[in-house]
Amino acid sequence: MIVDMKTKRLFLVAAFLPACAIFARMETVASPDGRIVVSVGDDGGRLVWSAERKGEKIVQPSALGLDFIEPGPKGPFRMAGAKRREIDSVWKTRLYKKEVVRDRANELMVDFDGADGSALGLVVRVYDAGFAFRYVLPEQKGLNGFQLKEELTEWRFPDGACGWFTTYGSVITSQENEFTRRKIGEISPKGFVGMPAIVETAGQCVALCEADLTDWAGLFYKNASSDKCAAFKSVLAPLPPSTACAAGVAVIGRYPARSPWRVAICGDTPLDLLSCGSDVIMNLNPPPEEGLDFSWVQPGASSWDWWTDSNNSLSTELTIKLIDFAAEMGWEYHTIDGGWYGWARRPNHGPNVPIEPRREFDLKKVVAHANEKGVKLFVWLHWEALDDEGVEPTLAKLASWGIKGVKIDFLDRSDQKMVRWCERVTRAAAKNKMLVNFHGMYKPTGMNRTWPNQITREGVMGNEMSKFNARITPVHTATLPFTRFLLGPGDFTPGSFGNVHLKDFVPQCKRGHIYGDEADRRPIWAEEIGTRAHAIALALVYDSPLLTMCDWPERYRDEPGVDALRKIPTVWKATLPIAGEIGSHYAVVREAFDGRIYLAAITAEAKRLEFPLFFLDDASYDAEFYLDDPARTPSDAKAISVSKRVVGQKDKLTLDLCEEGGAIAIFTRKH
Repeated sequence: MIVDMKTKRLFLVAAFLPACAIFARMETVASPDGRIVVSVGDDGGRLVWSAERKGEKIVQPSALGLDFIEPGPKGPFRMAGAKRREIDSVWKTRLYKKEVVRDRANELMVDFDGADGSALGLVVRVYDAGFAFRYVLPEQKGLNGFQLKEELTEWRFPDGACGWFTTYGSVITSQENEFTRRKIGEISPKGFVGMPAIVETAGQCVALCEADLTDWAGLFYKNASSDKCAAFKSVLAPLPPSTACAAGVAVIGRYPARSPWRVAICGDTPLDLLSCGSDVIMNLNPPPEEGLDFSWVQPGASSWDWWTDSNNSLSTELTIKLIDFAAEMGWEYHTIDGGWYGWARRPNHGPNVPIEPRREFDLKKVVAHANEKGVKLFVWLHWEALDDEGVEPTLAKLASWGIKGVKIDFLDRSDQKMVRWCERVTRAAAKNKMLVNFHGMYKPTGMNRTWPNQITREGVMGNEMSKFNARITPVHTATLPFTRFLLGPGDFTPGSFGNVHLKDFVPQCKRGHIYGDEADRRPIWAEEIGTRAHAIALALVYDSPLLTMCDWPERYRDEPGVDALRKIPTVWKATLPIAGEIGSHYAVVREAFDGRIYLAAITAEAKRLEFPLFFLDDASYDAEFYLDDPARTPSDAKAISVSKRVVGQKDKLTLDLCEEGGAIAIFTRKH
């Protein structure tokens, strides 16, 4: 009996030994200010990690790992070594929301040895504004390549954790949906959670993101909560079935390799995330390759023909009219949407349609007129047509025609094959000094730092939806600064002067407009929910170095408020978020490179905002105000108050924003 008890005790000890601290090795790395601490290590062969901020656990012990189809590195893993380094540098850009970006972090590099002689690495980088980690696959003895089925990374939070999330029914998605506040445990386990996922934990906010998505599969999350914690598990977009690999494979690669960064941006409040959160994503991407010059990349606003246009009435004359208006407004670009080649708004608008101008559309004349007016041209392309024609020769052909940018649409995927294709397109465009605006595109991951000619992208439920439904509400637009635009620039296409309140809004397609019927030329124009000041403010609140303005000359010209859109900046020397709550309101101050300072605010509900003008220097400033009119705007969303006065640093600004309203102030230093 004694022998049996001893045997049983030895068995129990052996069973629990792997979880005991004496056998676990953990390494920690802290942010430069010491407030964020990330721990990683092996726990009896199981790789784990956790994070805390300001002494509070914001991510509980969670799993790490990669699931390979044989052959591939496999555990159990034991920590083999660790080394550290400090990062502190500064870089400049003309194409961002600030001119100077500081890259300051502490880095931990950990090596793990597998029981089978394989190796795996993890790099952890901790900033004052957040942290990130990535997997590293070093050379493996006897192995050349790998097939990765899944990533095992977990994010575990306290039970009941809430946040703001967007979900999709499939990984085949244009990533266009609302963000809504929910408990993690209430998210359908069948849904795919997109980025960023804004988690409220330990009285703080953590935004889960991805950076440096290069030659890998895009990342989603799924609800993996239990009765003890709220949790996300990682899901990689699998390769298409047509790819020559085993079913369910997400990444095919060769050693050495490394994953994208798994990123957490941290702050006390959602507004805190906006101060330096995007910097973290940009810093985690490499600068342009040595020898590549992007000084030719010019940001700017663009006129556009699709949003208001009644169906496919695109013509040479219409395009020339819109180019003239762009020149009149001081906008740098005009975007020619679908309809200039093939039958780009019919069901067969994708592959097998030659990319040649339609007989009815005189592209040569349009380009010559644009050159005369100093306006550069973007043209729309379906990605499959571009692929069929050949990426490199087609972009070279378009460049020879005088086209300066391409708007490539309907990608709707983020698998490794599509990620590779997007870099191939962007590289070929750079060779021809062309800009790229991807639509139907996955979320930003900082590609625009490495490839500045990838100037903006969609991956946002934007204003185009106002043609079809009432989903672009002021609640949605007040959610986006804290969610989608935390990741990077987005082509939301703001700025309609067909302003109506939500209670009066009827989508264009429900007012008799027959989308896709080329014979229907009735002037039933699209409208936008919110006040005119709200519409103008969106053009200043959202980041996009290419700012596509949605409306037409007939709606803009001679209308109150249009002067705020003349020569509107699209990149900034400095940006300072000063107020906001997700889904409620947002206010930001921006400094343009010409010295002007802009204040823009949007709101869903009526709100008074008060700001001391601390962001001005001690000079006097001429201030232009474009504001909701409390007497008229509640009944007429187009009503706007325009005024001017001289202000200074010691003045206080009081803004009374109407429901679904906005405000803009432009400060010009007096000399």
